[in-house]
Amino acid sequence: MRLDPSEPATGPMPTYEDRGDVGYRKSLGNLQIQMIAIGGAIGVGLFLGVGQRLAAAGPALVLAYLVVSVVVYLMMRALGEMVIYRPTTGAWVSYAREFVSDRLAFMTGWIHVTLAAVAGVAEIAALAVYVQYWWPDLPGWIPSLVAALTIVGCNLLSVKWFGAIELGASSVKVLAILLFLAAGVVLVVAGDVFHAPTTASISHLWADGGFAPSGLLPLLVVLGGVVFSFSAIETVGVSAGEAADPARSMPRAINSVVLRIGLFYLGSILVLSLLLPADRYSGDESPFVTALASLNIPGIAGIMNFVVLTAAISGVNATLYSSVRVLRNMAAHGQAPRATVWVSSRGVPAGAILSVLGVYLLGIVLIYALGASAAFEVILSACAVFILFGWISILVSHLGYRRAVARGRAHAVDFRLPGAPATNVIALVFLGAVALYIMVDQSNPHWYYSLIAGVVIVVGTNVGYEFSKRHVHRNGLPDVGATARSRDAEPESVRRG
Repeated sequence: MRLDPSEPATGPMPTYEDRGDVGYRKSLGNLQIQMIAIGGAIGVGLFLGVGQRLAAAGPALVLAYLVVSVVVYLMMRALGEMVIYRPTTGAWVSYAREFVSDRLAFMTGWIHVTLAAVAGVAEIAALAVYVQYWWPDLPGWIPSLVAALTIVGCNLLSVKWFGAIELGASSVKVLAILLFLAAGVVLVVAGDVFHAPTTASISHLWADGGFAPSGLLPLLVVLGGVVFSFSAIETVGVSAGEAADPARSMPRAINSVVLRIGLFYLGSILVLSLLLPADRYSGDESPFVTALASLNIPGIAGIMNFVVLTAAISGVNATLYSSVRVLRNMAAHGQAPRATVWVSSRGVPAGAILSVLGVYLLGIVLIYALGASAAFEVILSACAVFILFGWISILVSHLGYRRAVARGRAHAVDFRLPGAPATNVIALVFLGAVALYIMVDQSNPHWYYSLIAGVVIVVGTNVGYEFSKRHVHRNGLPDVGATARSRDAEPESVRRG
């Protein structure tokens, strides 16, 4: 049911029903939701991507993460407000459809599906880098292929398998980061206070050129990498559609975003800067492994490499989950191939999962051609502008939701974005400026990937929308009820879309 903002609100308040939610099972528990939120907030952007950016910007990198973190928090609160209003597996795509337009929903959906699928390839490439720490002569495409097939296979079984993988992998990386932060502080105190023989020192923050050894310009150059670090943080919004108790679990998950960002990202960058001079890091291996290897403790670097390996697994798992749910939601509205509307008897969007697997296999060919580390950087350069557009769409949809509430066409919730709509505008201006800068920043050797991606976003999604609209007009919407015959009959109001 669509809401027409031009009509006065009369009678009982209408309820928007998304046909893309038919066939799923609400089986994700509160702990799993919390770990999905953590899994989205902490991924390969921290465990691998920070190394190269720390070498380029120095300890001042923490400022870039601080600014982006504030904007990310505002975006997540806006998403959280809409999630509490109406939990759905379509998440921001469904909200764009309800509060803005079908065109924005199409653009947002395909951008996210492309982003999540390509980001999954980046995670797979990073995973290969970690495995090569132990077996440097092993071709990167082999561990990438094994990981892709294993994770896709588990997600085909049931959503509980997805939740189990995320719970286990997120628990490992959270515990490891906490231990790393504690150990880093102990080493700094031991070296600076008790003069123990360690390279750790607070003086690394201003030594060798200072806090920002190359000035503040590198902070702009690395913004694409900083944005990519948070690329899957909104995944928790998708999980609301399969949460057993979203009203309880979602506010907790989203409210803790600021704590996780502050502790894990800002804390990790500061501790890494204290353990070694910034120029000792690179993109060839995880900065955590580099820092721990400098301690010359047998086996410690290998243990940390295992931890970052689990983080990559968690990242692939999270991006696969969100991309297939959004893809299936779009298919239910005639905006994606009909094959991707298929939901198995286990409540899994199997058609969409197999389609994303195809993208992963193409990515593995890229890894084979370029090598895992080079493939990761190329993918990252192309992804940043996609991420920014998705966040912009969330903030725009939230403005539409607030207008619907003011006109009596949607109900308000207690969990709200502070300072809206002013905070929406501030975040939108920042994100728009960053997107433009990334697309024309010629200091980045891969800058034109973002420019190409931006053109593809505008042209490709608009052409695709016109094609899908005509296709639906001729052939109608797919029968989503037929995708879940083992479930209860689909409500007539949902079939009408």
